[in-house]
Amino acid sequence: MEIGVLKKSKIPLLIICAGLLCVSLNAQGIWSLQACIDTAFNRNISLHQEQLNSRINKVKLVQSKTGFLPNLNINDAHTLNYGTVYEPSVNQYFNSSISVNDISISSSVTLFNGFLLLNTVRQNKLIYEAGMLDVEQLKIDIMLDVLAGYMQVLMDYEAIDVAQAQMEETDIQVKQTQKFVDFGKLAELSLLQIKSQYAAEKLIKVVAENQLQLDKLTLLQLMDVPVRRDFDIARQELKDLFPEIPMSPGEIDKISEGFLPEIKSASLKTNASVFSLKMNQSGWFPKLMLNGSLTSFLSNLDHDPVPYQFANNFGQTVGLTLSVPIFNNLQVRSSVAISKINLSGAQLNEQQTKNDLRKTIETAYTNMVSAGKNLTVTEEQMELEKRTYSEMATKYSVGAVDATDFLVEKNNYDKVSMTLIQTKYNYVLTAKIVDFYLGKPITNN
Repeated sequence: MEIGVLKKSKIPLLIICAGLLCVSLNAQGIWSLQACIDTAFNRNISLHQEQLNSRINKVKLVQSKTGFLPNLNINDAHTLNYGTVYEPSVNQYFNSSISVNDISISSSVTLFNGFLLLNTVRQNKLIYEAGMLDVEQLKIDIMLDVLAGYMQVLMDYEAIDVAQAQMEETDIQVKQTQKFVDFGKLAELSLLQIKSQYAAEKLIKVVAENQLQLDKLTLLQLMDVPVRRDFDIARQELKDLFPEIPMSPGEIDKISEGFLPEIKSASLKTNASVFSLKMNQSGWFPKLMLNGSLTSFLSNLDHDPVPYQFANNFGQTVGLTLSVPIFNNLQVRSSVAISKINLSGAQLNEQQTKNDLRKTIETAYTNMVSAGKNLTVTEEQMELEKRTYSEMATKYSVGAVDATDFLVEKNNYDKVSMTLIQTKYNYVLTAKIVDFYLGKPITNN
């Protein structure tokens, strides 16, 4: 028995702490929903990789900000000259070997470069913020997967309980039928039919128990936890459900766009593409640099002490460098053209994200309405089946109907009982998904 496929949706992280059936861990091996979610966060490799990417983006942001600072370099160049060389310290030519140490301290700072540095910082800031939102979105996807797996296990437990109750009822009928057969009130065939029913219900329970183990395994794998025998979840019955239709899908879509991480991330990435275009356009602007340096040198032909050599050969320079682009093999033009295409692509991605969200909300809304109708009808059917089965059981207990008629009604009752379980959990999931898009905290009500 499976809960309907739960499509990954986009949900604000504020709802996680108030997650459905979020009860405390109260015994060894008993896991609450929140414990399962937290474990999945801690062990999910993709999430850790996304967090590492976010850290890289942060480093790039900090690095881009340092572009406004001047650089500072110390250089020491040692040269050995042979033959006729000029020695500036004594203003003479020598036919000898000369050893010279050129020492300098230089610095430069960008005064203007077409706003390249400023736009780079702005772009990296948007990329970093979008990356952080991507991390939150991945957490939401993980949380939804765990929620669906957790609910599946809860449904399996309830299916087992119903199967056990059905077996117990049939066992009572087996004993009662045995008495009827012993007293000659019913034929041996009736006893065989009731025993066959009991065997069939026993198989149903075994199948449900096997499904429980498989779904526990799935939940453990969603958390990336190795199989463990003591693993179990905290069970809690769902309260009475009253299906209702909220606002329209369009209204829900408008609300969800205001807080969903992937919508904000797509918008930030579009804005980052705008600044990428501006960065490439800066190649058309002139660039102005302020440069300065302090220099001195030592020579083996200069016999003055080192401090005097430094002082006598000391020089200072300061200057402005203006670079005006005239022709650069059309590289800037090509880069700008590519940036414009990338911007159009980012805008399309943003719109596609919004379209996907709208479609997902429309699907979730339709699923919830359908699940609510199914639940209402199934509950009505269950009430009728309870009465019918009760009356049929009473008649069978006094021999007013045969085993065949009784078993037909019991099978109908058992089938509706199992159907009710599935429709109930399907409605809970679909209703909670719609609540997610409305930004409502998830509660047990």
